Amino acid sequence: MKSICLVTALTVSDFIDPDLTAGANSNTGAQLGVLTLAALLRRQAYDPCVVNLDDLFFEFVRLDTTRPSINRDAGIAPLQPSESFYSFVVRHLPEQSFDIVGLSTICSSYPLTLRLAQEIRRTNPQAKIILGGPQASVVDVATLNAFPCVDVIVRGEADDTFPRLLQRFESNDWQTMPGITFRCDDHVIRNPNAPVVENLDRLPLPAFDLDLRLKDRGGVHLEIGRGCPFACTFCSTNDFFRRNFRLKSPSRMIADIASLKNQYGLGYFSLVHDMYTIDRKKVVAFCEAIIESGEKFTWGCSARTDCIDDELLELMARAGCTGIFFGIETGSQRLQHVINKKLDLAEAVQRIACADRNGIKTTVALIAGFPEETRDDLRDTIHFFIDALRFDHAEPQCSLLAPLAATPVYDQHKDHLVFDKIFSDMSHQSWCEDAVEIEMIKAHPEIFPNFYAIPAQLERSYVKEVIDFVTYLATWFRWLPVAVLQDSGDLLMVFDAWKQWRAERKLTGAEEDTGWTPYYSHRRFQHEFLEFVETCYVPEMANAPVAIAAIARAESAPVHDHRQRLIEETDQLEESTVPYVIDSLFVVYLEVDYKELISSLRNKTDLNQVSACNATVIFSNAGDDLNVWQLSPLAGLLLHLCDGQRTIADITREFSLLDTSFTDIPPDKVCLFGLAQLLEDGFIALSSSPLTYEDPIVAPQFSLPPKTSNTQQPWPRMDMD
Repeated sequence: MKSICLVTALTVSDFIDPDLTAGANSNTGAQLGVLTLAALLRRQAYDPCVVNLDDLFFEFVRLDTTRPSINRDAGIAPLQPSESFYSFVVRHLPEQSFDIVGLSTICSSYPLTLRLAQEIRRTNPQAKIILGGPQASVVDVATLNAFPCVDVIVRGEADDTFPRLLQRFESNDWQTMPGITFRCDDHVIRNPNAPVVENLDRLPLPAFDLDLRLKDRGGVHLEIGRGCPFACTFCSTNDFFRRNFRLKSPSRMIADIASLKNQYGLGYFSLVHDMYTIDRKKVVAFCEAIIESGEKFTWGCSARTDCIDDELLELMARAGCTGIFFGIETGSQRLQHVINKKLDLAEAVQRIACADRNGIKTTVALIAGFPEETRDDLRDTIHFFIDALRFDHAEPQCSLLAPLAATPVYDQHKDHLVFDKIFSDMSHQSWCEDAVEIEMIKAHPEIFPNFYAIPAQLERSYVKEVIDFVTYLATWFRWLPVAVLQDSGDLLMVFDAWKQWRAERKLTGAEEDTGWTPYYSHRRFQHEFLEFVETCYVPEMANAPVAIAAIARAESAPVHDHRQRLIEETDQLEESTVPYVIDSLFVVYLEVDYKELISSLRNKTDLNQVSACNATVIFSNAGDDLNVWQLSPLAGLLLHLCDGQRTIADITREFSLLDTSFTDIPPDKVCLFGLAQLLEDGFIALSSSPLTYEDPIVAPQFSLPPKTSNTQQPWPRMDMD
């Protein structure tokens, strides 16, 4: 019996902050394809070893002391000086010499995978090295011609082909098998395609026991079907699954979910299928079976907005669906037809709105940088991106186009690719290639086309910066980008004005240096954009300056006093007691009705019609939830007086001098009642003496967005009283 090692492809995204990197990818495990193959091999009495490159990458980041982190374990051994991730992986490969090494592949980490194949060949020259997965499948011939370390490539769905190949290695009659590409002497032989797996129910449950961190992930990916019948010009999925749409049966899916839930305590399942809702009847049957079974779990899936309807969304929500990935791709109706997506964008907005009403989070995925894209098309796309922020449960994301191998857009432009080092996160997920990998990419554009650019009408660096601009506007702010779009009607014009303003602005020595941190991801961008809005946009460009200024003030970064507050806590409401505002709250005083202002932004009504008033607005980040309250005028006045220095006697005296319009109730009683209510609501606390302060021992040294993900975390629905 031959020994087998399966190596997953590296799939995770590397953010600037290591804790963010680990958190954003907490639900990823070894890929389903690898774990399914492991389960199939066990049926043949093999005992495969699985190497999870994603988990190794988390470990690499955790040990990298050049990255700031708040959660690094004390006393851990750091990386070797200047160690790359490649050398780190090599150090952690199993020492056993395996007979068969299978490496899964995706486009973004294909250079790393091929380097590992070369290293495995060097240290274990007798092993058969087999590649599989999406990228190797579509660049199989070019890979075998350029990299002699690879023996065989299993193309497409490997569930039947790979185990059968291992069996036939024993008798040395494998060269005629369908679905493989291999080298014979000096020639590369590409056999015909193998059939797809028509009945997915016959596949075993993936070998999740080989994912040693599964219980810690909180959720798991679970394949529900394969194949997409559509033919978008930029997408490689239809080639890998040959546009053959299939779904597992509802009974099989519920049985698998119940098994994983009971065995590992998992409560969330990401159902993997590019276009799950195409067969409406099967989705309805699945949802009804969940409801009837009484099983309690949540799940997410992918869908087209034209292959789902409001009634189905409501049923899915009742059955536990909490997230849907909508690939919108472009906000330009013209480009929808050019790229063969052909969505009705007005209908797409209706589906996003319906999902939002049902509490379903949606990832609204867009792409910019198509070769045919004009400035008007780009404007439409970034407007769609920002408009998605009007919904509480929508997470817009935008990527730069990458020419994926074997796609129509690649086939059309493959002779004109440009290596400009402006990488797309569609195919390059931010970890740093070293010089060896860069040279591999430059030497083999036919193997690594996703790292290249297609000549386009718009300058690629401009498009990339626009994407970064809107992405981090949505990260740092909630309603300000929506307000600026609604007020200006042209966010590209605002971006150009912002660029000019920043170029002319003189930096001060006290400003925070971004260092190696990309500018738009840094807190400095947040501060500078607020300054731009207040000093340039509002006075020179705004049509509704009062409303825009109010939103900017509400979303400005809280200025925290990092001194330690010394408090003598008490629970007695006495004349000598000193009320103070809870430190975790952010209190803003505005000249407009904030609740009405937000309603105007949600519904795209005239911002100049928002009522003028003195409004006190409180923001509180409790865990992952943002809560917002707008206080009554009197409550706002009282809160303003609770400065940690005034006693209740002082506050009562000052409050009594105000025109409160309470003719029948003494002002002191109104004041005490109001303070008691603020205390009960958790807005203030009490000290037996005025607050004093001492300097902190350590000041914060690292600024990054408070929360962000590869698809940008959504902001929850506001709770406004």
